[in-house]
Amino acid sequence: MARSFSPAFLSLSLLCALALSGCETLNPAQRRIKQSPELFAGLSEKEKALVDQGEIEEGMSRDAVYLAWGRPGRVMNGSREGQTLEKWTYFRQVPVHTTSVGFGSYPGYPMYPGYGVHPAARYAYGTGRGISTGTDYLPSVARTVEFVRDQVVAWERID
Repeated sequence: MARSFSPAFLSLSLLCALALSGCETLNPAQRRIKQSPELFAGLSEKEKALVDQGEIEEGMSRDAVYLAWGRPGRVMNGSREGQTLEKWTYFRQVPVHTTSVGFGSYPGYPMYPGYGVHPAARYAYGTGRGISTGTDYLPSVARTVEFVRDQVVAWERID
């Protein structure tokens, strides 16, 4: 026995198939490679393999680090043992849960002067208290890379 499907079901199925076929599952490094193919083409084969996985190692070029990890949040310049040093720092947002407790009083100042409000309702008196919770996001160092003469000499990553 042949099964028939409604036109609405067939249309929805076709729409889902089209939407899913257009999805790319690229990691961030692969997206940067796609956006800057000329930088990627200039890398050695070893660097290309590392960059494609979002990894870095000592000796890599600045372009390779950019493609692997992206643009740093901060760049610092300095010197160590007489050599010019550049340090890239990458940040992540760390959630911090907060709780606030408040107490207060309102001594009777006019709330709504005029506006046709009954004269007895124009003043507010009283005390109040409250507790609120929330989440703040604070920047935290996630990765650092140090360069000497445009090559990685050290790197760190917090997992």
